[in-house]
Amino acid sequence: MSIITVTFLTYIFDLYKTMNKSQTLLVEIKEIQKVTQLIFELQIERGISSGYLASNGQEFKSNLHLQHEKVNTLLKELVLSKENIKLNLLHSTRKDINSLSIENKDSFIYYTRLINSIKMKYLSNIEQIEENKIRNLLIKYKYLIDIEEYLGQLRGNINAGFSQGYVDENLYNNIIYAKNIYDYSIKNFEFQIDNEMKSEYSYILVDRNYTWVFNIIEQVLKGKELDINPNTWFLKSTKVIDIFHNKEQYYIDKINIQAKENLDNKRYKLYVSIVFLFLLNVSVLYLAYKISKKISKNIKILDEYKNAVDRSSIVSKTNKKGIITYTNSSFCDISGYSYQELIGKSHNIVRHPDMPKDAFKEMWNQVLNKRAWNGIVKNRKKDGGFYWVEVTINPILDEDGNIEEFIAIRTDITDNILLHEEIEKTQEDLIVRMGEIGETRSRETGFHVRRVAKYSEILARYYGLSEKEILYLKNASPMHDIGKVGIPDYILNKPGKLNNDEWEIMKTHSEIGYDLFKNNDKPLLQAAAIIAHQHHEKYDGSGYPRGLAGDDIHIYGRISAVADVFDALGSDRVYKKAWSNEKIFSLFKEERGKHFDPALIDIFFEHLDEFLEIQRTYNGQSDYMKE
Repeated sequence: MSIITVTFLTYIFDLYKTMNKSQTLLVEIKEIQKVTQLIFELQIERGISSGYLASNGQEFKSNLHLQHEKVNTLLKELVLSKENIKLNLLHSTRKDINSLSIENKDSFIYYTRLINSIKMKYLSNIEQIEENKIRNLLIKYKYLIDIEEYLGQLRGNINAGFSQGYVDENLYNNIIYAKNIYDYSIKNFEFQIDNEMKSEYSYILVDRNYTWVFNIIEQVLKGKELDINPNTWFLKSTKVIDIFHNKEQYYIDKINIQAKENLDNKRYKLYVSIVFLFLLNVSVLYLAYKISKKISKNIKILDEYKNAVDRSSIVSKTNKKGIITYTNSSFCDISGYSYQELIGKSHNIVRHPDMPKDAFKEMWNQVLNKRAWNGIVKNRKKDGGFYWVEVTINPILDEDGNIEEFIAIRTDITDNILLHEEIEKTQEDLIVRMGEIGETRSRETGFHVRRVAKYSEILARYYGLSEKEILYLKNASPMHDIGKVGIPDYILNKPGKLNNDEWEIMKTHSEIGYDLFKNNDKPLLQAAAIIAHQHHEKYDGSGYPRGLAGDDIHIYGRISAVADVFDALGSDRVYKKAWSNEKIFSLFKEERGKHFDPALIDIFFEHLDEFLEIQRTYNGQSDYMKE
């Protein structure tokens, strides 16, 4: 009976927790609904601001003030983190827009970043929701939000072009980028929607506003001059966005209904379970006398449990000051210390110097706040060796809830850690070999990627990156040109200058390389994706594929650009002879702040002797990367 009671109490407790989760989820869904309405209104404000600035204040002035009031009303209803989404900049940006003292592109970038930061904070964990039906509906809902966002970007950029009378290069690039991401989001949405939604969705595609808007977009992308009234464009493109916004509301209504049904169902089960437990407890009271006789037996079982833990785990206890008061034999065996050597000592006796002090500070703060801590720790043996343990530290509380002591239970995972490190090393070696294979397609020596890795390591170290980032950059840099595996041989190995069509095909290697790694969550492969994607971006924004500028280019991309160009110019290629170092140095000085990050060029010349030493030493030796 006691087992049934305990089991049922556990069930009720779990049911109560899931009901609370469902209740919390329902609140979160309503909050998401408010947040997405805020995003929608900010998208409109962004588009109106673009038209206002582009027309030098001649268009959309009254619309802009009305939209500010709409957004302000929504902001009052929401509690948003100013630290995370920087709402404090909103009022100053609006002031600059009203006074025409801000560039259109800067206004557009600010609103886009604000929208993305709100999306990241409030919509990034949708895939983690446990309720399958609700999660699937929210994923479709999120795709609709993405569709709205990139339609909003198209609306704003084209609106700016019509307001100023022409579409400049910056607007054109923004329009291409937004159109591509819109197409990607639409494909994902079409893949996710059910048959019921597909029939409704088909009506959108034949809507005359939809067809008019996308006809205008195609004409803009083809470079045609259009005499379109900005207000007409803004109203019709907004109607198209409203169509998707209405579908978004349809989904959020379905989500609310589903969440409410889940909550009601769990609440009903909880009420029924409580009634059943009450009836069960009446029976339990009747059997209380018999149960009391078993208490002594249960105490003995608990002792057996303690002994079992002692035999199977590495156990220690400390007082509130962290002084060891108990260890089992397993602790002594793995650490190499005797029981007498450990008792009365601080746990620092087994602390390994590789473990940062901050890790223990976080652990200590957590357990002092009466919360268990779990983590992986590297410890030092008495003989100077080391071992890895997964440890859980639990505060033991007295009847008044005060901490009496701490108990730590560990599992030896040394073999697993060493195996993991070996796998990571193998992964790094494979990346280098893949980089060499990619280079051989363009008839280049595989040692190009090796020297680029070494140059990148020097730049990263003097730039001040962490040791982990330096390692990722060095080991991932061989992947910078892996996308060339997708470029035809007749282009890749052409001895002369490429024509325009061939050059456009050649430039796609950065996107191809990025696509190879972008969906892998391993840090090393994420670094490879960034490097492959951005090593041809230029500091002044004139590079490709996205035309990023300044710090918008990841530091990995900026470093790889310097390292790759230095080695490429100094090497023979099918289409050119190697440059002299003096000619390369002259180019680097000219391109400081244009092609290259000025700080990295300064580092290059400050430590030029190291770069030249690598150039002289690592010119084809097979054992370079073994160090």
